[in-house]
Amino acid sequence: MPAEMPYTKLHYHGFQDSLLQRLRAALSQLAILSKPPSLVEAFDCAIAPLKYRGTRNSGVYDGDNRLIISSARIRGEKRVESELEPAALLRARKDKRHAYYLGCGEKHYGHFLLEVLCRAWAWQEQGGDRVAVLQSKIPHFAKTLYALIPGLGERTKIITRPTRYSSMIVPGASFTIAREAHVAFKRMCERMAERIADPAPRMSEQPVYLSRTGLDSSRRTLVGEIQLEHLLESQGFLVVRPESLPTNEQISLFNRHKWIVSTTGSACHTRVFSRRANNLLTITPDFFNQNHVLCDLLCEGSSHYVNALVRPDIGTDVGLDSIEPLLIDPAAVLATLKELGLVRPSAAVVGVAPNLDEYKLRWIAAARWRLQERPPNAEQLLGAISEVTGTLGARSSTMTRVLRRFPFG
Repeated sequence: MPAEMPYTKLHYHGFQDSLLQRLRAALSQLAILSKPPSLVEAFDCAIAPLKYRGTRNSGVYDGDNRLIISSARIRGEKRVESELEPAALLRARKDKRHAYYLGCGEKHYGHFLLEVLCRAWAWQEQGGDRVAVLQSKIPHFAKTLYALIPGLGERTKIITRPTRYSSMIVPGASFTIAREAHVAFKRMCERMAERIADPAPRMSEQPVYLSRTGLDSSRRTLVGEIQLEHLLESQGFLVVRPESLPTNEQISLFNRHKWIVSTTGSACHTRVFSRRANNLLTITPDFFNQNHVLCDLLCEGSSHYVNALVRPDIGTDVGLDSIEPLLIDPAAVLATLKELGLVRPSAAVVGVAPNLDEYKLRWIAAARWRLQERPPNAEQLLGAISEVTGTLGARSSTMTRVLRRFPFG
């Protein structure tokens, strides 16, 4: 690990010692690197669409049709996509232009930031008159971000068939999911933020809460977030729904406010565009995504994590992974907000507490959505839906404990 890892910026609230020990052990494997990623110029190189011949592949292939390892998408220590057979590139279309590899493309905001945008770090010096190539389509917000990098947005091309270029600059990823991040990524994001006119000469003292209530129901939902929003608004917070804001405005938020509060999610990653020191409080489960920490370690200011997202006992052990609903423990959030001086000492949540049936109904909806994907455990999932439906009206010890702590006024 680099000796300069700034772990003193990280603060944990509400984690039992055993959980904190496990969490810190996982985070100790992360690295922030001051050296730039690798940079390769390959000649007579080929690239194919992300989805090609029934497989998913990422990366660039040299003149001998061998994969340039630094171009493949990596998460942790594992390669994500398959490697193409050399024969798949033998009849690649010839393109005499020189290219710059941007990655495989991604529709999800967080993954685009961390796995695709991270390859644009060398464009300013190496792009020139090259064409910037992607292996799949990108959404509108991604085009908005590319427009903040001079000369990049208008030179981007989506690969629709195997193509062989005269040469290609292949930048290594400046952010690797669950492993490491380079300072070069942060510097690029700061340059992008500088191109957005910032009307606020000073940082605002008004804290911001990034809400998930506006997201569609196919994503992870949070039970109890409406009550938390009402509390924060009564304490002077600015409550925003990031998905309703233009991308540039989301970046501006992180450059205008000293304190941001959010549940875990890709909206937190926008902090990498902050050019000023700010502070982030992330509401998390007991074990959370390591990429939040990597982004926070790149930024100035303190980072706080409060263990306040729980899964009550609902009568089944079948999980739903990233789409499983979670229940906000408002007492844990409120205690941390008071500790940090972000709400008044007398602050209390006002409203109707969520009940266990509300959580179960959201879980059932998420499970049915998962079934549409025809998962391998579909039969098990159908049984779990039946079990949970049969327990509607019952109360779990987890929910009873949380509701007892709910500080209603």
